[in-house]
Amino acid sequence: MVKVYGKAAKEVTRLLRKGDVTIDLVGIGNMGLPVAVSFAKEGAKVVGVRRDPIIVDRINRGESPLIGEPKFSDLLRDVVKAGKFKATIDGAAAAKESDVIVILVPLLVDDRGQEDYSIIRVAADVASKGIEKGDLVITSTTMPPGATEQVVKPVLETGSGLVAGTDFGLAHSPERLMVGRVMRNLYKFPKVVGGIDKASTEAAAGIYGVFGEVVQTSSLITAELVKVAEGTFRDVNIGYANFLAKLCEPLGIDAWEVITAANKDTGEHCMIHRPSAGVGGHCIPVYPWFLINKAMEVGEDATLLRQVRYINDSMSIHTVDLVIRCLNSHSQAVKESQVSLLGISFRANVKETRFAASLQILKHLKEYQPKVIQAYDPYFSAKELQELGFTPVSFEEALKADCCILIASHQEFVKAKAKLEAIKNRLIDTTNLLSEASWKVGRVPVH
Repeated sequence: MVKVYGKAAKEVTRLLRKGDVTIDLVGIGNMGLPVAVSFAKEGAKVVGVRRDPIIVDRINRGESPLIGEPKFSDLLRDVVKAGKFKATIDGAAAAKESDVIVILVPLLVDDRGQEDYSIIRVAADVASKGIEKGDLVITSTTMPPGATEQVVKPVLETGSGLVAGTDFGLAHSPERLMVGRVMRNLYKFPKVVGGIDKASTEAAAGIYGVFGEVVQTSSLITAELVKVAEGTFRDVNIGYANFLAKLCEPLGIDAWEVITAANKDTGEHCMIHRPSAGVGGHCIPVYPWFLINKAMEVGEDATLLRQVRYINDSMSIHTVDLVIRCLNSHSQAVKESQVSLLGISFRANVKETRFAASLQILKHLKEYQPKVIQAYDPYFSAKELQELGFTPVSFEEALKADCCILIASHQEFVKAKAKLEAIKNRLIDTTNLLSEASWKVGRVPVH
């Protein structure tokens, strides 16, 4: 075992590649597991912690529990076979045998946008049982600025009896990743690190240096704000795109054409995002609340962010309104209609429904009591769709509905574009897969 706290970044990177550094990655889910396996690929010995013993057993057999992460399955099998990576449910034991502890567990928010740190506190408490002098702890969960020092640090110090910044290092490195693109983004985007002191920052920079460029920030809280600022920027930008979409519809203008033209060769000063049926996933709908809550703490006005959240959350209601208008244009009453959702994931080519627009559309559609609300998604089984509240059908059956809503343009739908073109007069395209669709978010028939 090598104590990395106090060592220069280049030396830490060298030791990791040599195989002298053991990393305990707490939280090997959709984000953490690819990161853990990538550390093992670069030379570290890695222990991944997860509470589900069935998933842990699968991982230790080299079987990937992830869907939609390219080339991951082969890499997992290789590092497990080589003895470079193993999974466990024993977090305390994993911490004791490691030099570096990376915490990457979910931070939840309630319906009012208030943070729930319970999972973070449990992870930190378990990790604290194995911290020794010279170790380094890195929080990688995206959290409000100040959370590592205010929430995690006291738990680590109480459980270990040691002092952060004196006995062990403490740093933050936000995961700048996306579901389905974790391994690509891990090497593509510069890693950001910031520590409680310079020695923590240096050691963390050395750990993440194996993936490429590292940006060292001046403080831990600065590093925390980076990812939150990135995600909130995207929420604001999408909110503007959705505003444009709703404005263009009554004007008879195609918002997608406007956005494409505005963005054309103007990357320096214009980068309007895409409209949608709503903002989903575990990141973008959540991060603005971190800043809204922090703004309240320090007495700043967060009206802009609240309004953006309202606009983006309201897009599922707007999509339902388009469904009703489409049905009415065909003299079809909602209560007599079959409505199909194509793709229920929050984004194309992934299996994830956290904050997905599809679930909100289902909720609002039910208020109008259509005959049936069907769904087809190649990533979800019939049982899973049924448990979510949909009537599961095949792709061909879904296309026969009185109105179809394209929510996530999975590759299967891209390949079946001709079939979607055939129903373009009763399809609500929220993704612009069909540029000539009669109905889509951002352009509708104007009478």
